[in-house]
Amino acid sequence: MSIILGIGIVFYTQSNQEIIQKQDSALYYVNISGKQRVLAQRIVFLSQIISTNYVLKRNNQDMLLEFSHCINELNSIHQILQNFVVSTIVGNEEHSTLNDVYFGSGALMLKMEKFLEDANQMFYLTNFKDVLQVNQLLLQELEGDNGLLVSLELATLSQQIYAQNFLKEQDKNTRLFLYLGLLICAMQAFLLLWVAVRR
Repeated sequence: MSIILGIGIVFYTQSNQEIIQKQDSALYYVNISGKQRVLAQRIVFLSQIISTNYVLKRNNQDMLLEFSHCINELNSIHQILQNFVVSTIVGNEEHSTLNDVYFGSGALMLKMEKFLEDANQMFYLTNFKDVLQVNQLLLQELEGDNGLLVSLELATLSQQIYAQNFLKEQDKNTRLFLYLGLLICAMQAFLLLWVAVRR
């Protein structure tokens, strides 16, 4: 009985460490999903400043540097989340919401790729008219009807729901395992008492 309990404690410790890692991972995906929206809004805001600087003939070097940094970070986060959805969600009916946001009616993958492609045009433009046109295009893509912003908010909400469901499931499994451990302890105590009484 003691051997079974010892094995159970070792298994529980390892399992608990894995659960903590998975919880951290789930919360990480929620956080970077929320960050996508902030970055997309920042890109549109910076494109407006860059447009204004063209009119006022101001230096855009710092703005373009930050603009580039935001685009790269948004692209990186998008790739991470897209890979997560492909590897974890696709084909799993319990988590079909994220699948739909990215590859179904939400079309987040297509919207994001178009947004990033259009944002990158800003680096190759030399006249105000084209810069302003790209700025208006980015604003429309972000905030228009069924635009990128809507899909990003749905993606963040879906990530939160996925994380909450995962945490609930892990909490239920942990409690079941603890109850099993308590049952083994109770059985061992009963066995020791029974042996003591018989002597």
